[in-house]
Parts: sequence; C-alpha cells; structure tokens
Amino acid sequence: MQLLDRYSIEEVGGEARVLKRPNGYMLAAFGRGVKFENIQRVAEADHRYLRAKKLDSMFGVGGDPKSAYMFSEDVRTARQEYLLALEAAYRNRALLRAPDSSQQRDFLRAQ
Repeated sequence: MQLLDRYSIEEVGGEARVLKRPNGYMLAAFGRGVKFENIQRVAEADHRYLRAKKLDSMFGVGGDPKSAYMFSEDVRTARQEYLLALEAAYRNRALLRAPDSSQQRDFLRAQ
C-alpha cells in the first residue's frame, strides 16, 4: 500500500494512525477501522488542495480579475473536495467522484 508523493501514515498507540504531509505536518488522525483507500483519498485531495493554493499564489494575485477568480475558485473547490474526502473517511464510506462538489455533498448526505 503506497501513499501519494511522500505522504506518510504513522502508528500512534495501538488504535490510531496519523496521516502526515510531506513536510511532516499532521493532517488527520484515523481509527484502526478506517480503510486505507479512504485515507489515500484524503491524501490525494490534500495534494490537489496544496497544488491549487500554490497556483493561486503564483498566478491568481497578480493576474487579471477573471484569472484571480478562477484560481480562487480552484482553491475553494479543492478544499471542499478535501473536506468531503475527510468526512467520508471518518464515516468509513467510499466517496464516489462526482463531476462537481454539490453532487458529492448530496451523496454524503444521502448516506
């Protein structure tokens, strides 16, 4: 089982696992019963969020208003996807990829 791009899982005590970013920042803690695939989705969503934030800081601030809005929306969407993946992992459910975040929220609410 491999995590994305230097993300790591550290065992804490006997019943918890901690997901860490490549820089060592603790991202989330999970109980023993959470599936690895769900933890992996959280890491992937966090990676997309960090990438969107980096692009926004590089191109969004100094760009024209339309570009700035586009990059800020990418950050917002990536953050929502991260939070949905985290919620699905905590609920120990599979998160289906949907075309937009509102459909993902509807899916989670229906569970």
